[in-house]
Amino acid sequence: MARFIRLKHSLLLFFCFFCVNVFAQFGDPREKFSLSAAVDGGTNTSYWWKSEHGERLAGGRIEHGVNVRVKSSVQLFSNKMFAVSLSPFYHFSNREFRTEWGAERLGFQLPSEHHHYGGSLMVTCNLLAWGKPLTLLGVGTGNFSQYGYENASGMVGGMVSVIRNRKTFLGIGAIYLLGTSVTWPLYPLIVYSHSFNDRWSLRCMETNNYLYYQASPKVKYSVGMELETDKFYFRPKTPNLPEKAVLSQVSERLGMFADIQATKDLLLNVGVGVNVPFYGRLRESGYTHNYMTLHDKVKPFVKMSVKYSLKKKQSR
Repeated sequence: MARFIRLKHSLLLFFCFFCVNVFAQFGDPREKFSLSAAVDGGTNTSYWWKSEHGERLAGGRIEHGVNVRVKSSVQLFSNKMFAVSLSPFYHFSNREFRTEWGAERLGFQLPSEHHHYGGSLMVTCNLLAWGKPLTLLGVGTGNFSQYGYENASGMVGGMVSVIRNRKTFLGIGAIYLLGTSVTWPLYPLIVYSHSFNDRWSLRCMETNNYLYYQASPKVKYSVGMELETDKFYFRPKTPNLPEKAVLSQVSERLGMFADIQATKDLLLNVGVGVNVPFYGRLRESGYTHNYMTLHDKVKPFVKMSVKYSLKKKQSR
Protein backbone atom coordinates (compact mmCIF):
# COMPACT_ATOMS: atom_id res chain seq x y z
CA MET A 1 0.00 0.00 0.00
CA ALA A 2 2.80 2.44 0.90
CA ARG A 3 4.53 1.64 -2.37
CA PHE A 4 1.32 2.42 -4.29
CA ILE A 5 0.97 5.79 -2.51
CA ARG A 6 4.58 6.71 -3.35
CA LEU A 7 3.96 5.73 -6.97
CA LYS A 8 0.79 7.83 -7.13
CA HIS A 9 2.54 10.90 -5.75
CA SER A 10 5.51 10.39 -8.07
CA LEU A 11 3.17 10.35 -11.06
CA LEU A 12 1.31 13.43 -9.87
CA LEU A 13 4.52 15.47 -9.49
CA PHE A 14 5.72 14.66 -13.00
CA PHE A 15 2.31 14.84 -14.68
CA CYS A 16 1.16 18.21 -13.33
CA PHE A 17 4.44 19.83 -14.39
CA PHE A 18 3.75 18.90 -18.01
CA CYS A 19 0.04 19.76 -17.91
CA VAL A 20 0.91 23.46 -17.90
CA ASN A 21 2.67 23.04 -21.24
CA VAL A 22 -0.01 20.78 -22.69
CA PHE A 23 -2.94 23.05 -21.89
CA ALA A 24 -1.06 26.11 -23.14
CA GLN A 25 -1.14 24.49 -26.57
CA PHE A 26 -4.92 24.08 -26.40
CA GLY A 27 -5.40 27.74 -25.43
CA ASP A 28 -6.03 30.68 -27.74
CA PRO A 29 -4.58 29.72 -31.16
CA ARG A 30 -4.44 33.42 -32.15
CA GLU A 31 -1.80 34.20 -29.49
CA LYS A 32 1.59 34.73 -31.12
CA PHE A 33 3.45 36.15 -28.09
CA SER A 34 2.84 36.36 -24.35
CA LEU A 35 4.80 37.43 -21.29
CA SER A 36 3.51 36.97 -17.75
CA ALA A 37 4.82 37.50 -14.23
CA ALA A 38 3.29 36.26 -10.96
CA VAL A 39 4.17 37.06 -7.36
CA ASP A 40 2.95 35.26 -4.25
CA GLY A 41 4.06 35.03 -0.65
CA GLY A 42 5.30 31.65 0.53
CA THR A 43 4.48 29.96 3.82
CA ASN A 44 6.42 27.61 6.08
CA THR A 45 6.76 23.89 5.33
CA SER A 46 7.65 21.15 7.81
CA TYR A 47 9.93 18.29 6.83
CA TRP A 48 11.56 15.15 8.12
CA TRP A 49 14.33 13.02 6.71
CA LYS A 50 13.96 9.24 6.84
CA SER A 51 16.51 6.49 6.40
CA GLU A 52 16.08 3.64 3.92
CA HIS A 53 14.42 1.66 6.73
CA GLY A 54 11.94 4.41 7.63
CA GLU A 55 13.79 5.77 10.67
CA ARG A 56 13.38 9.52 11.18
CA LEU A 57 16.88 11.02 11.14
CA ALA A 58 16.19 14.76 11.27
CA GLY A 59 13.39 17.31 11.06
CA GLY A 60 12.56 21.00 11.03
CA ARG A 61 10.93 23.56 8.79
CA ILE A 62 11.57 25.56 5.63
CA GLU A 63 10.56 29.21 6.00
CA HIS A 64 9.40 30.58 2.67
CA GLY A 65 9.72 34.13 1.44
CA VAL A 66 8.50 35.58 -1.83
CA ASN A 67 8.05 33.56 -5.03
CA VAL A 68 8.39 35.23 -8.45
CA ARG A 69 7.52 33.40 -11.67
CA VAL A 70 8.11 34.77 -15.15
CA LYS A 71 7.19 32.88 -18.30
CA SER A 72 6.77 33.61 -21.97
CA SER A 73 5.51 31.97 -25.14
CA VAL A 74 6.73 32.83 -28.63
CA GLN A 75 5.12 31.34 -31.72
CA LEU A 76 7.98 30.57 -34.11
CA PHE A 77 5.92 29.14 -36.97
CA SER A 78 2.24 28.58 -37.65
CA ASN A 79 -0.03 27.54 -40.49
CA LYS A 80 -3.31 25.63 -40.72
CA MET A 81 -1.60 22.29 -39.98
CA PHE A 82 1.57 22.92 -37.91
CA ALA A 83 2.63 25.23 -35.09
CA VAL A 84 6.02 25.54 -33.36
CA SER A 85 6.49 27.63 -30.21
CA LEU A 86 9.19 28.30 -27.63
CA SER A 87 8.32 28.84 -23.94
CA PRO A 88 11.16 30.11 -21.71
CA PHE A 89 10.55 30.48 -17.96
CA TYR A 90 12.27 31.76 -14.81
CA HIS A 91 11.38 31.15 -11.15
CA PHE A 92 12.98 32.87 -8.18
CA SER A 93 12.29 32.02 -4.53
CA ASN A 94 13.99 32.63 -1.20
CA ARG A 95 13.81 30.23 1.73
CA GLU A 96 15.45 29.76 5.10
CA PHE A 97 16.18 26.19 6.13
CA ARG A 98 15.87 25.49 9.87
CA THR A 99 16.86 22.15 11.43
CA GLU A 100 15.04 21.72 14.75
CA TRP A 101 16.33 18.26 15.65
CA GLY A 102 18.92 15.83 14.28
CA ALA A 103 21.09 18.57 12.75
CA GLU A 104 24.23 16.45 13.06
CA ARG A 105 22.59 13.67 11.02
CA LEU A 106 21.24 15.97 8.31
CA GLY A 107 24.69 17.13 7.28
CA PHE A 108 23.72 19.94 4.89
CA GLN A 109 22.10 23.36 4.61
CA LEU A 110 20.01 24.93 1.85
CA PRO A 111 21.02 28.19 0.17
CA SER A 112 18.61 31.04 0.89
CA GLU A 113 18.02 32.04 -2.76
CA HIS A 114 16.99 29.71 -5.57
CA HIS A 115 16.90 30.25 -9.34
CA HIS A 116 15.11 27.78 -11.63
CA TYR A 117 14.96 28.54 -15.34
CA GLY A 118 14.74 26.81 -18.69
CA GLY A 119 12.43 26.42 -21.63
CA SER A 120 10.18 24.16 -23.65
CA LEU A 121 10.02 23.64 -27.40
CA MET A 122 6.51 22.62 -28.46
CA VAL A 123 5.29 21.27 -31.80
CA THR A 124 1.61 20.70 -32.66
CA CYS A 125 0.00 19.14 -35.70
CA ASN A 126 -3.71 19.44 -36.56
CA LEU A 127 -5.29 16.57 -38.52
CA LEU A 128 -8.63 14.85 -39.01
CA ALA A 129 -9.36 11.45 -37.43
CA TRP A 130 -12.71 9.67 -37.84
CA GLY A 131 -14.09 12.93 -39.14
CA LYS A 132 -13.05 14.78 -35.95
CA PRO A 133 -10.24 17.34 -35.42
CA LEU A 134 -7.13 15.67 -33.97
CA THR A 135 -4.28 17.61 -32.34
CA LEU A 136 -0.89 15.88 -31.94
CA LEU A 137 1.62 17.41 -29.56
CA GLY A 138 5.32 17.02 -28.73
CA VAL A 139 7.19 18.88 -25.97
CA GLY A 140 10.85 18.92 -24.95
CA THR A 141 11.89 20.73 -21.75
CA GLY A 142 15.27 21.63 -20.28
CA ASN A 143 15.76 22.66 -16.63
CA PHE A 144 18.61 24.77 -15.25
CA SER A 145 19.47 26.35 -11.89
CA GLN A 146 22.16 28.64 -10.46
CA TYR A 147 24.41 25.56 -10.56
CA GLY A 148 23.94 24.95 -14.28
CA TYR A 149 22.18 22.16 -16.18
CA GLU A 150 19.87 19.92 -14.12
CA ASN A 151 17.80 17.59 -16.33
CA ALA A 152 15.72 17.23 -19.49
CA SER A 153 12.32 15.66 -20.10
CA GLY A 154 9.60 15.50 -22.71
CA MET A 155 6.24 14.19 -23.76
CA VAL A 156 4.15 13.28 -26.79
CA GLY A 157 0.37 13.19 -26.92
CA GLY A 158 -2.82 13.70 -28.84
CA MET A 159 -6.38 14.87 -28.34
CA VAL A 160 -9.53 14.34 -30.42
CA SER A 161 -12.20 17.08 -30.38
CA VAL A 162 -15.30 14.98 -29.69
CA ILE A 163 -17.63 18.00 -29.36
CA ARG A 164 -16.77 21.40 -30.80
CA ASN A 165 -19.40 24.07 -31.29
CA ARG A 166 -20.12 27.66 -30.25
CA LYS A 167 -21.03 26.71 -26.66
CA THR A 168 -19.33 23.40 -25.85
CA PHE A 169 -15.92 21.83 -26.33
CA LEU A 170 -14.94 18.30 -25.28
CA GLY A 171 -11.53 16.87 -26.07
CA ILE A 172 -10.30 13.38 -25.13
CA GLY A 173 -6.81 12.01 -25.57
CA ALA A 174 -3.65 10.81 -23.85
CA ILE A 175 -0.09 11.91 -23.16
CA TYR A 176 3.06 9.81 -22.88
CA LEU A 177 5.80 11.16 -20.60
CA LEU A 178 9.51 10.81 -21.40
CA GLY A 179 12.36 11.11 -18.90
CA THR A 180 14.43 9.31 -16.26
CA SER A 181 12.05 10.39 -13.46
CA VAL A 182 8.98 8.77 -15.07
CA THR A 183 7.57 5.77 -13.19
CA TRP A 184 4.33 5.33 -15.13
CA PRO A 185 4.39 7.18 -18.48
CA LEU A 186 0.83 7.03 -19.91
CA TYR A 187 -1.94 9.39 -18.76
CA PRO A 188 -5.44 10.20 -20.04
CA LEU A 189 -6.18 13.79 -21.10
CA ILE A 190 -9.64 15.39 -20.87
CA VAL A 191 -10.46 19.02 -21.66
CA TYR A 192 -14.03 20.33 -21.29
CA SER A 193 -15.55 23.81 -21.53
CA HIS A 194 -19.13 25.03 -21.76
CA SER A 195 -20.75 28.45 -22.01
CA PHE A 196 -24.15 28.56 -20.30
CA ASN A 197 -24.92 32.10 -21.45
CA ASP A 198 -23.16 35.42 -22.01
CA ARG A 199 -22.07 35.62 -18.36
CA TRP A 200 -21.59 32.08 -16.96
CA SER A 201 -19.13 29.48 -18.26
CA LEU A 202 -17.27 26.39 -17.06
CA ARG A 203 -13.79 25.11 -17.90
CA CYS A 204 -12.29 21.82 -16.70
CA MET A 205 -8.75 20.82 -17.71
CA GLU A 206 -7.32 18.13 -15.38
CA THR A 207 -5.14 20.49 -13.36
CA ASN A 208 -7.35 23.60 -13.61
CA ASN A 209 -11.11 23.75 -13.03
CA TYR A 210 -13.06 27.03 -12.89
CA LEU A 211 -16.58 28.43 -12.96
CA TYR A 212 -16.49 31.89 -14.58
CA TYR A 213 -18.76 34.92 -14.28
CA GLN A 214 -18.35 37.76 -16.78
CA ALA A 215 -19.28 40.79 -14.68
CA SER A 216 -18.47 43.32 -17.42
CA PRO A 217 -16.58 43.42 -20.73
CA LYS A 218 -13.32 44.01 -18.82
CA VAL A 219 -13.86 42.11 -15.53
CA LYS A 220 -14.29 38.35 -15.09
CA TYR A 221 -14.58 36.50 -11.76
CA SER A 222 -13.98 32.82 -11.20
CA VAL A 223 -14.09 30.24 -8.44
CA GLY A 224 -12.32 26.91 -8.62
CA MET A 225 -9.13 24.96 -8.11
CA GLU A 226 -5.70 24.78 -9.71
CA LEU A 227 -2.67 22.55 -9.19
CA GLU A 228 0.44 24.43 -8.09
CA THR A 229 3.93 22.97 -8.52
CA ASP A 230 7.03 24.29 -6.77
CA LYS A 231 10.57 22.96 -6.95
CA PHE A 232 14.12 24.15 -6.51
CA TYR A 233 17.55 22.60 -6.96
CA PHE A 234 20.57 22.48 -4.65
CA ARG A 235 23.82 20.58 -3.95
CA PRO A 236 23.79 18.81 -0.54
CA LYS A 237 27.53 17.91 -0.50
CA THR A 238 26.95 15.05 1.93
CA PRO A 239 27.52 11.28 1.44
CA ASN A 240 23.92 10.54 2.52
CA LEU A 241 22.34 12.42 -0.38
CA PRO A 242 22.80 12.63 -4.17
CA GLU A 243 25.21 15.12 -5.69
CA LYS A 244 22.37 16.91 -7.56
CA ALA A 245 19.12 17.18 -5.57
CA VAL A 246 15.71 18.77 -6.05
CA LEU A 247 12.97 19.60 -3.54
CA SER A 248 9.51 19.32 -5.13
CA GLN A 249 6.04 20.18 -3.81
CA VAL A 250 2.55 19.84 -5.29
CA SER A 251 -0.55 21.48 -3.83
CA GLU A 252 -4.13 22.31 -4.78
CA ARG A 253 -5.22 25.94 -4.63
CA LEU A 254 -8.92 26.47 -3.91
CA GLY A 255 -10.05 30.06 -4.20
CA MET A 256 -11.63 33.02 -5.92
CA PHE A 257 -9.93 34.89 -8.75
CA ALA A 258 -10.50 38.12 -10.67
CA ASP A 259 -9.31 38.81 -14.22
CA ILE A 260 -9.14 42.48 -15.15
CA GLN A 261 -8.52 43.45 -18.79
CA ALA A 262 -6.56 46.66 -18.16
CA THR A 263 -5.87 47.22 -21.87
CA LYS A 264 -6.40 45.24 -25.06
CA ASP A 265 -3.11 43.38 -24.49
CA LEU A 266 -2.68 43.58 -20.69
CA LEU A 267 -4.47 41.25 -18.25
CA LEU A 268 -4.28 41.46 -14.44
CA ASN A 269 -5.18 38.54 -12.17
CA VAL A 270 -5.67 38.48 -8.39
CA GLY A 271 -6.48 35.36 -6.36
CA VAL A 272 -7.16 34.51 -2.71
CA GLY A 273 -8.02 31.21 -1.05
CA VAL A 274 -6.51 28.20 0.68
CA ASN A 275 -3.58 26.02 -0.31
CA VAL A 276 -4.16 22.27 0.21
CA PRO A 277 -0.87 20.28 0.12
CA PHE A 278 -0.63 17.02 -1.82
CA TYR A 279 2.93 15.88 -1.59
CA GLY A 280 6.53 17.03 -1.21
CA ARG A 281 9.86 15.28 -1.41
CA LEU A 282 13.60 15.55 -1.86
CA ARG A 283 15.05 13.35 -4.60
CA GLU A 284 17.97 13.09 -6.96
CA SER A 285 17.55 15.50 -9.87
CA GLY A 286 15.95 13.60 -12.76
CA TYR A 287 15.22 10.40 -10.76
CA THR A 288 12.45 8.99 -8.57
CA HIS A 289 14.08 7.86 -5.32
CA ASN A 290 12.92 9.81 -2.20
CA TYR A 291 15.41 10.99 0.43
CA MET A 292 13.26 13.43 2.41
CA THR A 293 9.51 13.95 2.92
CA LEU A 294 7.94 17.40 3.23
CA HIS A 295 4.74 17.84 5.25
CA ASP A 296 2.57 20.91 4.97
CA LYS A 297 -0.73 22.17 6.39
CA VAL A 298 -3.74 23.79 4.77
CA LYS A 299 -3.04 27.53 4.72
CA PRO A 300 -4.16 30.73 2.98
CA PHE A 301 -2.61 32.12 -0.19
CA VAL A 302 -2.66 35.42 -2.08
CA LYS A 303 -1.30 35.77 -5.59
CA MET A 304 -1.06 38.53 -8.17
CA SER A 305 -0.05 38.24 -11.80
CA VAL A 306 0.10 40.33 -14.95
CA LYS A 307 0.11 39.03 -18.52
CA TYR A 308 0.91 40.83 -21.77
CA SER A 309 -0.09 39.08 -24.98
CA LEU A 310 -0.20 39.86 -28.68
CA LYS A 311 -2.72 38.10 -30.89
CA LYS A 312 -2.99 37.63 -34.62
CA LYS A 313 -5.49 39.83 -36.40
CA GLN A 314 -8.61 37.91 -37.32
CA SER A 315 -9.19 37.71 -41.06
CA ARG A 316 -12.58 38.87 -42.27
